[in-house]
Amino acid sequence: MKINLYIISIVFFMVSSINSQEKLPPPPCYANYNTGASGVIGNGHFLKTYSGDDITMHFSNGYEVEFNDVLVFYIATSAPGRNTIDQTVDDSYDPYRIAITNSNAYGYGSTITFPEGFEASYAIAIDTNSGGLYSIPNSGNVGNGGLNYITSVNSTLSTNTQRNFVINFTPSDIGIANEEEFYFVGLYVSHNGYTYDEGYGDGILPGTIASDDITFTGYRSYGAIQAGCTTITMDDKESNYNSIDAKYVNNKLQINGLYEEVTIAHYDLMGRVAFKSKQQINGETEIPINVLKNQIQFILIESSNKRKVLKVLSTSH
Repeated sequence: MKINLYIISIVFFMVSSINSQEKLPPPPCYANYNTGASGVIGNGHFLKTYSGDDITMHFSNGYEVEFNDVLVFYIATSAPGRNTIDQTVDDSYDPYRIAITNSNAYGYGSTITFPEGFEASYAIAIDTNSGGLYSIPNSGNVGNGGLNYITSVNSTLSTNTQRNFVINFTPSDIGIANEEEFYFVGLYVSHNGYTYDEGYGDGILPGTIASDDITFTGYRSYGAIQAGCTTITMDDKESNYNSIDAKYVNNKLQINGLYEEVTIAHYDLMGRVAFKSKQQINGETEIPINVLKNQIQFILIESSNKRKVLKVLSTSH
Protein backbone atom coordinates (compact mmCIF):
# COMPACT_ATOMS: atom_id res chain seq x y z
CA MET A 1 0.00 0.00 0.00
CA LYS A 2 1.46 3.33 -1.06
CA ILE A 3 -0.53 5.24 1.47
CA ASN A 4 1.49 5.29 4.66
CA LEU A 5 0.14 8.20 6.64
CA TYR A 6 -1.36 8.64 10.04
CA ILE A 7 -4.96 7.58 10.48
CA ILE A 8 -7.16 9.70 12.66
CA SER A 9 -10.01 7.67 14.06
CA ILE A 10 -13.37 8.95 15.20
CA VAL A 11 -13.89 7.88 18.79
CA PHE A 12 -17.28 7.57 20.42
CA PHE A 13 -17.96 8.63 24.01
CA MET A 14 -20.98 7.10 25.77
CA VAL A 15 -22.78 9.52 28.09
CA SER A 16 -25.42 7.10 29.38
CA SER A 17 -25.43 3.34 29.54
CA ILE A 18 -26.85 1.65 26.44
CA ASN A 19 -27.02 -1.90 25.19
CA SER A 20 -23.55 -2.60 23.81
CA GLN A 21 -25.02 -5.25 21.51
CA GLU A 22 -27.22 -2.75 19.68
CA LYS A 23 -26.04 -2.24 16.12
CA LEU A 24 -25.66 1.46 15.33
CA PRO A 25 -25.07 3.12 11.97
CA PRO A 26 -21.82 5.05 11.64
CA PRO A 27 -21.81 8.84 11.83
CA PRO A 28 -21.95 10.74 8.54
CA CYS A 29 -18.95 11.70 6.44
CA TYR A 30 -19.09 15.49 6.49
CA ALA A 31 -17.94 17.77 3.69
CA ASN A 32 -15.60 20.70 4.32
CA TYR A 33 -18.18 23.38 5.32
CA ASN A 34 -17.00 25.80 2.62
CA THR A 35 -19.79 27.74 0.93
CA GLY A 36 -18.47 29.15 -2.34
CA ALA A 37 -21.38 27.46 -4.14
CA SER A 38 -23.86 28.40 -1.36
CA GLY A 39 -23.09 25.24 0.60
CA VAL A 40 -24.84 22.65 -1.58
CA ILE A 41 -21.86 20.31 -1.09
CA GLY A 42 -19.86 22.03 1.67
CA ASN A 43 -22.75 21.89 4.12
CA GLY A 44 -23.71 18.36 3.16
CA HIS A 45 -22.67 14.87 4.18
CA PHE A 46 -23.18 11.25 3.30
CA LEU A 47 -23.83 8.02 5.16
CA LYS A 48 -21.94 4.97 4.01
CA THR A 49 -22.70 1.29 3.82
CA TYR A 50 -20.11 -1.22 2.67
CA SER A 51 -20.79 -4.93 2.81
CA GLY A 52 -19.58 -7.65 0.49
CA ASP A 53 -19.80 -6.50 -3.10
CA ASP A 54 -21.87 -3.36 -2.47
CA ILE A 55 -20.53 0.14 -1.75
CA THR A 56 -23.33 2.66 -1.15
CA MET A 57 -23.21 6.38 -0.34
CA HIS A 58 -26.40 8.10 0.90
CA PHE A 59 -26.00 11.86 0.32
CA SER A 60 -27.73 14.80 1.97
CA ASN A 61 -27.14 18.15 0.26
CA GLY A 62 -27.02 21.59 1.85
CA TYR A 63 -30.48 22.93 2.63
CA GLU A 64 -32.44 24.88 -0.01
CA VAL A 65 -29.52 25.11 -2.41
CA GLU A 66 -29.58 23.98 -6.04
CA PHE A 67 -27.25 21.23 -7.24
CA ASN A 68 -26.31 22.69 -10.64
CA ASP A 69 -22.77 21.42 -11.17
CA VAL A 70 -20.67 18.25 -10.84
CA LEU A 71 -19.52 16.50 -7.67
CA VAL A 72 -16.26 14.70 -8.40
CA PHE A 73 -14.70 12.05 -6.18
CA TYR A 74 -11.08 11.06 -6.78
CA ILE A 75 -10.38 7.51 -5.56
CA ALA A 76 -7.06 5.96 -4.59
CA THR A 77 -6.47 2.24 -4.09
CA SER A 78 -3.26 0.22 -4.07
CA ALA A 79 -3.09 0.59 -7.85
CA PRO A 80 -0.70 3.09 -9.47
CA GLY A 81 -2.30 6.45 -10.10
CA ARG A 82 -1.59 10.16 -10.30
CA ASN A 83 -0.58 12.42 -7.45
CA THR A 84 -1.38 15.47 -9.56
CA ILE A 85 -4.05 16.41 -12.09
CA ASP A 86 -2.28 19.10 -14.12
CA GLN A 87 -2.06 20.40 -17.69
CA THR A 88 -0.97 16.98 -18.92
CA VAL A 89 -4.41 15.66 -17.96
CA ASP A 90 -7.00 17.63 -19.97
CA ASP A 91 -9.96 15.62 -21.26
CA SER A 92 -12.67 17.90 -22.69
CA TYR A 93 -14.64 15.16 -24.45
CA ASP A 94 -17.75 15.83 -22.33
CA PRO A 95 -18.73 17.88 -19.21
CA TYR A 96 -17.91 15.01 -16.82
CA ARG A 97 -14.39 14.55 -18.14
CA ILE A 98 -13.96 18.34 -18.12
CA ALA A 99 -14.89 18.41 -14.42
CA ILE A 100 -12.66 15.46 -13.47
CA THR A 101 -9.58 16.79 -15.27
CA ASN A 102 -10.27 20.45 -14.51
CA SER A 103 -9.91 20.92 -18.25
CA ASN A 104 -8.81 24.25 -19.65
CA ALA A 105 -11.31 24.00 -22.53
CA TYR A 106 -13.13 27.08 -21.20
CA GLY A 107 -10.12 28.79 -19.64
CA TYR A 108 -10.60 27.46 -16.10
CA GLY A 109 -7.86 24.84 -16.09
CA SER A 110 -6.21 24.36 -12.70
CA THR A 111 -3.82 21.96 -11.01
CA ILE A 112 -5.04 19.59 -8.32
CA THR A 113 -2.35 18.17 -6.06
CA PHE A 114 -3.18 15.27 -3.76
CA PRO A 115 -1.43 14.50 -0.44
CA GLU A 116 1.79 12.51 -0.47
CA GLY A 117 0.97 8.84 -0.99
CA PHE A 118 -2.46 9.48 -2.51
CA GLU A 119 -2.51 8.38 -6.15
CA ALA A 120 -5.86 8.86 -7.88
CA SER A 121 -6.62 5.99 -10.23
CA TYR A 122 -10.41 6.42 -10.48
CA ALA A 123 -12.92 9.24 -10.40
CA ILE A 124 -16.69 9.48 -9.99
CA ALA A 125 -18.61 12.39 -11.55
CA ILE A 126 -22.21 13.07 -10.48
CA ASP A 127 -24.77 15.62 -11.64
CA THR A 128 -28.55 15.61 -12.11
CA ASN A 129 -28.27 13.76 -15.42
CA SER A 130 -25.64 11.14 -14.77
CA GLY A 131 -23.33 9.45 -12.32
CA GLY A 132 -20.37 7.60 -13.76
CA LEU A 133 -17.11 5.94 -12.74
CA TYR A 134 -13.97 6.61 -14.80
CA SER A 135 -10.42 5.29 -14.69
CA ILE A 136 -7.48 7.70 -14.78
CA PRO A 137 -4.37 6.56 -16.70
CA ASN A 138 -1.41 6.57 -14.33
CA SER A 139 1.10 8.05 -16.77
CA GLY A 140 1.42 9.95 -20.03
CA ASN A 141 -0.65 12.77 -21.43
CA VAL A 142 -4.43 12.42 -21.24
CA GLY A 143 -6.40 14.16 -23.97
CA ASN A 144 -9.96 13.98 -25.25
CA GLY A 145 -11.55 10.66 -24.38
CA GLY A 146 -8.47 9.63 -22.43
CA LEU A 147 -10.46 8.92 -19.28
CA ASN A 148 -12.01 5.48 -19.61
CA TYR A 149 -15.70 5.27 -18.66
CA ILE A 150 -16.18 2.12 -16.57
CA THR A 151 -19.77 2.01 -15.36
CA SER A 152 -22.74 3.90 -13.97
CA VAL A 153 -22.82 4.44 -10.20
CA ASN A 154 -26.63 4.28 -10.27
CA SER A 155 -27.19 7.81 -9.04
CA THR A 156 -30.73 8.67 -7.95
CA LEU A 157 -30.06 12.43 -8.28
CA SER A 158 -32.51 13.68 -10.94
CA THR A 159 -33.41 17.29 -10.05
CA ASN A 160 -31.29 20.22 -8.87
CA THR A 161 -33.52 20.80 -5.82
CA GLN A 162 -33.35 17.20 -4.61
CA ARG A 163 -32.24 17.04 -0.98
CA ASN A 164 -31.12 13.39 -0.82
CA PHE A 165 -29.73 10.92 -3.30
CA VAL A 166 -27.82 7.63 -3.40
CA ILE A 167 -25.03 6.16 -5.48
CA ASN A 168 -23.62 2.65 -5.40
CA PHE A 169 -20.95 0.58 -7.11
CA THR A 170 -18.91 -2.55 -6.40
CA PRO A 171 -15.35 -3.05 -5.14
CA SER A 172 -14.48 -4.87 -8.38
CA ASP A 173 -15.40 -1.70 -10.31
CA ILE A 174 -12.35 -0.02 -8.73
CA GLY A 175 -10.16 -3.12 -8.80
CA ILE A 176 -10.24 -4.08 -5.12
CA ALA A 177 -11.48 -7.09 -3.17
CA ASN A 178 -14.81 -7.10 -1.35
CA GLU A 179 -14.70 -4.89 1.76
CA GLU A 180 -11.15 -3.75 1.03
CA GLU A 181 -10.43 -0.18 2.11
CA PHE A 182 -10.01 2.65 -0.38
CA TYR A 183 -9.38 6.41 -0.14
CA PHE A 184 -10.97 9.52 -1.60
CA VAL A 185 -11.27 13.28 -1.80
CA GLY A 186 -14.10 15.26 -3.36
CA LEU A 187 -14.43 18.49 -5.33
CA TYR A 188 -17.39 20.48 -6.69
CA VAL A 189 -16.77 21.69 -10.25
CA SER A 190 -18.93 23.24 -12.96
CA HIS A 191 -19.51 21.57 -16.32
CA ASN A 192 -16.99 23.99 -17.88
CA GLY A 193 -14.23 23.28 -15.32
CA TYR A 194 -14.89 26.24 -13.00
CA THR A 195 -13.76 25.13 -9.54
CA TYR A 196 -15.53 25.87 -6.24
CA ASP A 197 -14.17 25.62 -2.70
CA GLU A 198 -16.65 22.92 -1.63
CA GLY A 199 -15.72 19.27 -1.34
CA TYR A 200 -14.47 16.43 0.86
CA GLY A 201 -11.00 16.20 2.39
CA ASP A 202 -8.70 18.83 3.85
CA GLY A 203 -6.89 21.59 1.99
CA ILE A 204 -9.44 23.35 -0.22
CA LEU A 205 -9.02 26.95 0.89
CA PRO A 206 -12.20 29.00 1.46
CA GLY A 207 -12.72 31.33 -1.46
CA THR A 208 -11.12 29.02 -4.03
CA ILE A 209 -12.75 29.79 -7.39
CA ALA A 210 -12.45 29.35 -11.15
CA SER A 211 -8.90 28.35 -12.14
CA ASP A 212 -7.35 28.51 -8.68
CA ASP A 213 -5.04 25.59 -7.96
CA ILE A 214 -5.94 23.17 -5.17
CA THR A 215 -3.58 21.29 -2.86
CA PHE A 216 -5.26 18.68 -0.70
CA THR A 217 -3.59 18.18 2.67
CA GLY A 218 -5.79 15.33 3.88
CA TYR A 219 -8.15 12.72 2.55
CA ARG A 220 -10.71 10.20 3.79
CA SER A 221 -10.66 6.42 3.99
CA TYR A 222 -13.67 4.25 3.24
CA GLY A 223 -13.70 0.77 4.68
CA ALA A 224 -16.13 -1.94 5.69
CA ILE A 225 -14.96 -2.10 9.31
CA GLN A 226 -14.40 1.41 10.64
CA ALA A 227 -17.30 3.66 11.63
CA GLY A 228 -17.87 6.74 9.56
CA CYS A 229 -15.02 8.09 7.44
CA THR A 230 -11.51 8.10 8.80
CA THR A 231 -9.56 11.30 8.17
CA ILE A 232 -5.94 10.95 7.07
CA THR A 233 -3.63 13.96 6.99
CA MET A 234 0.02 14.69 6.34
CA ASP A 235 0.56 16.97 9.30
CA ASP A 236 -1.13 15.52 12.35
CA LYS A 237 -0.35 12.38 14.30
CA GLU A 238 -3.03 10.18 15.74
CA SER A 239 -2.20 11.31 19.27
CA ASN A 240 -3.14 14.87 18.34
CA TYR A 241 -6.67 13.83 17.42
CA ASN A 242 -9.64 12.91 19.54
CA SER A 243 -8.05 14.92 22.36
CA ILE A 244 -10.82 17.51 22.54
CA ASP A 245 -11.98 17.72 26.14
CA ALA A 246 -15.74 17.60 25.62
CA LYS A 247 -18.72 16.02 27.35
CA TYR A 248 -22.49 16.32 27.33
CA VAL A 249 -24.08 16.87 30.74
CA ASN A 250 -27.54 18.17 31.68
CA ASN A 251 -28.45 19.12 28.10
CA LYS A 252 -25.25 21.14 27.70
CA LEU A 253 -22.17 20.45 25.61
CA GLN A 254 -19.10 21.32 27.67
CA ILE A 255 -15.83 22.04 25.82
CA ASN A 256 -12.58 22.83 27.61
CA GLY A 257 -9.04 23.72 26.62
CA LEU A 258 -9.63 25.10 23.12
CA TYR A 259 -8.99 28.65 21.94
CA GLU A 260 -10.35 28.65 18.41
CA GLU A 261 -13.48 28.35 16.33
CA VAL A 262 -15.04 24.90 16.12
CA THR A 263 -17.85 23.41 14.11
CA ILE A 264 -20.53 21.62 16.12
CA ALA A 265 -23.11 19.34 14.52
CA HIS A 266 -25.86 17.35 16.23
CA TYR A 267 -27.56 14.59 14.24
CA ASP A 268 -29.80 11.57 14.73
CA LEU A 269 -29.26 7.93 13.83
CA MET A 270 -30.45 8.56 10.27
CA GLY A 271 -27.81 11.24 9.75
CA ARG A 272 -30.34 14.09 9.79
CA VAL A 273 -28.78 17.28 11.11
CA ALA A 274 -30.77 18.85 13.95
CA PHE A 275 -28.26 21.57 14.75
CA LYS A 276 -25.04 22.81 13.18
CA SER A 277 -23.08 25.97 13.90
CA LYS A 278 -19.64 27.46 14.32
CA GLN A 279 -18.67 28.48 17.86
CA GLN A 280 -15.68 30.40 19.14
CA ILE A 281 -14.21 28.58 22.16
CA ASN A 282 -12.16 30.62 24.59
CA GLY A 283 -10.85 28.06 27.02
CA GLU A 284 -14.14 26.82 28.47
CA THR A 285 -17.63 26.95 26.99
CA GLU A 286 -21.06 25.46 27.68
CA ILE A 287 -23.48 25.22 24.76
CA PRO A 288 -27.12 24.19 25.34
CA ILE A 289 -28.13 21.37 23.00
CA ASN A 290 -31.43 19.58 23.50
CA VAL A 291 -31.53 15.95 22.41
CA LEU A 292 -34.60 13.76 22.15
CA LYS A 293 -35.42 11.72 25.22
CA ASN A 294 -34.42 8.03 25.16
CA GLN A 295 -32.98 8.24 21.64
CA ILE A 296 -29.33 7.74 20.75
CA GLN A 297 -27.85 10.70 18.89
CA PHE A 298 -24.42 12.05 17.98
CA ILE A 299 -22.66 15.35 18.55
CA LEU A 300 -19.64 16.06 16.36
CA ILE A 301 -17.02 18.66 17.37
CA GLU A 302 -14.32 19.63 14.85
CA SER A 303 -11.49 22.13 15.26
CA SER A 304 -8.72 22.91 12.80
CA ASN A 305 -6.89 19.68 13.62
CA LYS A 306 -9.06 17.73 16.01
CA ARG A 307 -12.32 15.84 15.84
CA LYS A 308 -14.48 14.12 18.41
CA VAL A 309 -17.88 12.46 18.28
CA LEU A 310 -20.00 12.09 21.41
CA LYS A 311 -22.64 9.40 21.34
CA VAL A 312 -25.38 10.61 23.66
CA LEU A 313 -28.52 9.19 25.20
CA SER A 314 -30.69 11.60 27.12
CA THR A 315 -32.96 10.11 29.77
CA SER A 316 -34.60 13.44 30.60
CA HIS A 317 -35.45 16.65 28.78
